[in-house]
Amino acid sequence: MRLGLVLAEIGRINNVQVTDQELLDAMRQEAMRYGQQAQQIFDMFRQNAGMQAQLRAPIFEDKVVDLIVEKATVTDEKVSKDDLLKEDDMPEGYSA
Repeated sequence: MRLGLVLAEIGRINNVQVTDQELLDAMRQEAMRYGQQAQQIFDMFRQNAGMQAQLRAPIFEDKVVDLIVEKATVTDEKVSKDDLLKEDDMPEGYSA
């Protein structure tokens, strides 16, 4: 839940948008999973904003993650095993 909120805020700040074409492609791809009923499913997506939102959300999140990766600066740092496993650095509920 928190990750979704963080991604949403990063996306908002950076004006990340899901284009109509990206949504249309996702609708087509999802509809094709239903074989002979593909056209009916596609029409349902076109008429239902809630279903469109369900497709739009993962596209948005993927675009935000791509943005983060693109802007990230990665550095290598040598760390001893003891330093890596220091208890004060471990997430709550974990121990070395």
